Amino acid sequence: MTLQGNANEDPLSDQCRLDIVSALWPQYLTSTLSTKNIQEWDVYFQYYTAECRKAIESKRGEYTTVRRHEDIIAIADQLRNNDSKGEIQKALLALDTQQRNEQVKEQMAEGSIRLGVRIFAMVDTGPPSGNRTHGPAPLPWQDNNVDLQTILAKYFTTSFADPGNTKFDEDFTAFNLQRLAGLEIRWTDNLADHLRLIENDRTLCIFHHATFLRRQRSGIYPDGLIQETLRTLDLLFPRYDSSTEKWLSCLRSSSNDAILPDPALLDCDRMLSDDRRAVKFSFWRDELLTLKEKFDQPRPVSITQFWYDRRNKVQWYTFWIAVLVLCLTIFFGVIQSVEGALQVYKAYYPSEE
Repeated sequence: MTLQGNANEDPLSDQCRLDIVSALWPQYLTSTLSTKNIQEWDVYFQYYTAECRKAIESKRGEYTTVRRHEDIIAIADQLRNNDSKGEIQKALLALDTQQRNEQVKEQMAEGSIRLGVRIFAMVDTGPPSGNRTHGPAPLPWQDNNVDLQTILAKYFTTSFADPGNTKFDEDFTAFNLQRLAGLEIRWTDNLADHLRLIENDRTLCIFHHATFLRRQRSGIYPDGLIQETLRTLDLLFPRYDSSTEKWLSCLRSSSNDAILPDPALLDCDRMLSDDRRAVKFSFWRDELLTLKEKFDQPRPVSITQFWYDRRNKVQWYTFWIAVLVLCLTIFFGVIQSVEGALQVYKAYYPSEE
């Protein structure tokens, strides 16, 4: 059986990928998924393999009990069944056959649960290897008496901010947030970091795994969270927007990015005008309103941003007319200077006839 294969093997066969998806999310109608279209999950499995390899190969696997795909599936089953963290740890501790000391066993159990959450729910509760990387802090899960669903419900809460009549226009896209507001887009594999601004509010994190989100029926997330997260992607990556499509296609063809965005972003749904109102968003309202504020009051720092930011037509034309006048003034000034220099030269060195 393919699930008995090593979790850090690379690449995974199409059948192995199909078996993993079917086992992780059995609620998903697997009849619509086959080895012919499992390639839709390529980006997710790049993440899956990278996480497993980091956990298993770090210090020869001293931070996790996971060795095979079926080990991850077993943890996912307990997470789906709303077992508490303590119950999952107890089951993992029972697997030890090498008589390790209690500290090592607890460390391995903790790393295994963290890895399982990252694979199953795509939420960071801490690095399985114990080595903290730079970036936002992980979602805390310290209480052994609660389950993952409770932790997610405490973290992903609805906003009480009054959005008024705020509406997100059609030009409010991820591409324009980068081009006009000067934000760097960072693709994140952690749902908890979605729409978070980091690095002095200069970098925007976007959870890009649309394929993963569209298949979530596990029930561990707060009601409506997954659907609303997909609608934020619909908002930021509008379908049939040529600039967005060209931008994403260029990113996908580039080999420089450590994380490549899910190509499913090119297939986002079109949003109706009424669905663009901020009041329609509950979980991500605060983050969207913050981005809206930065988008409406950009501070262009380059000529390129000045050129593309044409939302205020009068200001745009005024600025570039002034630039044109300045360039013409400099141009004709240079010509007059050259002519004056030639006249002086001729006065001292008249040409012989």
